[in-house]
Order: sequence, then C-alpha cells, then structure tokens
Amino acid sequence: MTFRLRALRNGAQSLFRYSVDMSAKATSYPGLLGEDRLLATPDGRQIHAMVRGNGADLVVLEAGLGISGLYWGPVHKLLAAHTRVVAYERAGYGESDPDDHPRTLARLAADLDTVIDAFPHRRLVLVGHSWGGPIVRVVATLRVRRGQPVTGLVLVDQSDENSELYFSSTARRQFSAQAALMVPLARLRILGPLFRKTIVGLQDPLLSAVVSASCSRPAARATAGEIRHVVDGLEGLRDTSTGLGDLPIRVISGQRAGVLDRKARASIIRAHKETVAQNAGASFVPADRSAHMVPISEPGLVASETITILTE
Repeated sequence: MTFRLRALRNGAQSLFRYSVDMSAKATSYPGLLGEDRLLATPDGRQIHAMVRGNGADLVVLEAGLGISGLYWGPVHKLLAAHTRVVAYERAGYGESDPDDHPRTLARLAADLDTVIDAFPHRRLVLVGHSWGGPIVRVVATLRVRRGQPVTGLVLVDQSDENSELYFSSTARRQFSAQAALMVPLARLRILGPLFRKTIVGLQDPLLSAVVSASCSRPAARATAGEIRHVVDGLEGLRDTSTGLGDLPIRVISGQRAGVLDRKARASIIRAHKETVAQNAGASFVPADRSAHMVPISEPGLVASETITILTE
C-alpha cells in the first residue's frame, strides 16, 4: 500500500540463514506492537521486528508496498491473544536499515525468510496484504520445496497477477512516475499528509508512528525501489506455478469501491477469485465493509481467518 496517482492506486491497491540480535530495540515508537527485536540479515542489515503473544505456533504479517509494518497493529493485537505474532518493517522503513540491492520480489522474500527463521515455531501461517501477498506466496513456495512446512496463507486484498490492470502500458508509465515522485514528495513534506488519507481508521499514537515510519526520505527511497519491480515480480508469478498444492489459503478480497474505481475493483475481485480457482486449498473470503485497507477496516476478519487456519 502506498500513496498513488489516482489511476494507479485504483489498480494497484487491490529466500537465507541469519544471525539474530534478540536484545530489545530502542525505537522512536517503542512497544507499540509488543517487544521490539533486531534481526540481522546475511549481509549485515538490521530488520526491526515486533513480537507479541505466546505459544509454539507463529503468525508473520507482511505489509503492503510503501508502508511500515506498524499498520498491522489492530490485527497484531487480536492475534496475540491466541498465538505468537510478528510484524516487521521492510528495509528502509522506520527502524529497519535500507538495502542497497534492487528490491526485487526475490529480495523481499529473502528478508521475510530471515524474519521467519528468527522465531522457531511448530506451525506457521503467513499473512500478506497487498504487495505482501506475492511476497508470502514466494516464501511459502520456497519453504515447501526445502521441506520446511507452512501451515497456510492468508492473502489480504493481494496484488494479483490475474488482474490485467498491472500490465498495461498506462500502468507501467504510472508506476514509473510514482517511483520518481516518492523522494521529492518526502523531501517537500507532502508525502505525509497525502499518506494519512490512505490509512483512515488508525488512531494515535499508532497513526503518527505509521506516518513517520512510512514517509521519511529513506522510506520513500525504499518505496520507489519496490515500485520499480512490481510489474516484473507479478509477471514472474504469472508465468511460473507457485506449486502450493492443497495448502490452506484464504483469499480475503475487499468488496467496496468508490465511483471512480468500480472497474478496477471489479477486476481485482475477479483476479482474487481466479487465484482461488487455481489453488485446490484456497477459499474466497469477501470483506464486505472494506476496500483495499482491510487490515485497518476489518482487522477482526483477518485475525479470525488466520486463527481458523491454525486450528483446523
């Protein structure tokens, strides 16, 4: 999820071992999502993770494009009453170090793999929102191939390669333009006010922390770096089977649309239903009160579908 040129937003909203520093992390917003941890990637970067809850099972929450994992707060809190749950900030956002390498889908998946491995577990459910959906699918595929079981996936209004919205020449130009605008908007301090409009429903202090962690210059550079690889990443998924077999998958799809994005929302819903049809273990879950930001507008739905997979 990120602030977008209107037409682009309508279409777009819809792997390695590690060493770990498990000491408490001193952050600009300490303790908002439980205990703060620093995780070290193989190349020495530090990833800021936030963990809450107890038990042998693990849920990891993967954020959408252009936003700190802090926005998972409402879902994180609900899940922590039932299991151990981790959210984190991708490279460049908030307290996580930037990454000088291209932020391809494979690179993002490698960082998520580092986060997962930092928390030993029995059962594992991965929850991905928006661009986080493709990221968790790539990681699940890799882990299944390596003999590391994944219990299930929850895809929350994911960016879906079955939608042609992402592959038009217009969409490519808009992605390019958005990538070019991110850092100037942050430098001019315009990005924050624009961004706030996309996360209506969060309350302070979480709201201000999400804005701060998502709209700094490093975060804007991280967003631009991710945007540049969205189309290529989705094309790769479209051309390659994920091989998830009958893995339990919940595809949560926002059902609400504004006057200006009805066609885009219809395309995204169709794509989500196609993803269900392509995966034997998948089921379609409509989020009737939500557009794209389901983790904020219906956190209970996301949490309940996740717990259902863990307890089946």
